[in-house]
Amino acid sequence: MKIRWMLVIVLAAVATRGAETPQSVDEVMKFAAAKGADYKTWSATMSQTMNLMGAPMTLQGQTWFKHPKLTRTEMQMPMVGANGKMTIVMGNDGIMWQEMDMLGQKKIMKMNMNQVASNLTARSGLNMDAIQTPDPARQWENSKQYMDYTLVTGAPIDGQAVWVLEGKWKPAASSNPALAQQVAMISKMRMHIGQKDGFTHRIEQFDKSGEKTALTIDFTNIKFNEKLDDAMFQYKLPAGVEAIDITDMSLQMMQQGASALPGTP
Repeated sequence: MKIRWMLVIVLAAVATRGAETPQSVDEVMKFAAAKGADYKTWSATMSQTMNLMGAPMTLQGQTWFKHPKLTRTEMQMPMVGANGKMTIVMGNDGIMWQEMDMLGQKKIMKMNMNQVASNLTARSGLNMDAIQTPDPARQWENSKQYMDYTLVTGAPIDGQAVWVLEGKWKPAASSNPALAQQVAMISKMRMHIGQKDGFTHRIEQFDKSGEKTALTIDFTNIKFNEKLDDAMFQYKLPAGVEAIDITDMSLQMMQQGASALPGTP
C-alpha cells in the first residue's frame, strides 16, 4: 500500500516556474505548479529507502510519467538469496497494475484508483482527485486541505539549490478515513523542490518521533519532455496468470485503520 500511495504522492509533487524568486510557501507551490505544467513527460532513476523495525531496505529502479496520468515504475526488490522485481503500470483508465516476480513466482494485483479516490472523497470530505485531475496547481491546493506547510532549510541536491516544504498534519487529519493510517505512523513530510526545475527531487516521511526518517524517495538522472511511447503504459496480463483485484480490500483496510484510532467515530 505504501508504494502505491507514494506513487500518487509523487504525481502530486511535480513542480514550477516564476519571474521572481519565491519567498513563501504559497509562492514556492505556485512556482512548482507552473513548472510542472510544462513537463508533458519525465523520467528518473528512483531510489526508495524504508526503515522497517530499525532495518533499512532500499529499492532501486526507474520511473516514467506521461501527461495526463500515465505512469510506469520498475523496481528491483532485494530478498534473501535472490532479487525480486516489481512493476507498476497505470494507464488513462486509472487502473493500477502491480506485478511482482519473487523466487520464480509471479503475482499480479490491480486497483481502480478512480474508485478509490471517489470513495475517499465521498467518505472523508477531502478532495482526493490526484488521479482524476493531474493539474499540479490543484494538487498542491488539495494537499493543503490536510497539511500545514512551512519552509525549512535544505542542502543542495545534485548541485541544485532546493526549497524544502515541511508538512505537518492538521488536527482533523487523524479522524479522517482517507488519512488515518498515515497519521498513525508518520508525523511529518518534507519535499525538496529544485529552485531551477521546480521538480521534487526528494520526498521524506518521518516516524512519530519526528526525528527518524521512515521513508525516503530520491529521484536522479531526471529527463523532461522526452518522447515516451504510449505502449509502455499499457499493461498486458500474462497468459495463464490471474490478477487479484484489491480495490475493495484496500478501501476496507483504510476504513479499519481509521476505526482503530482512539476517538474515531
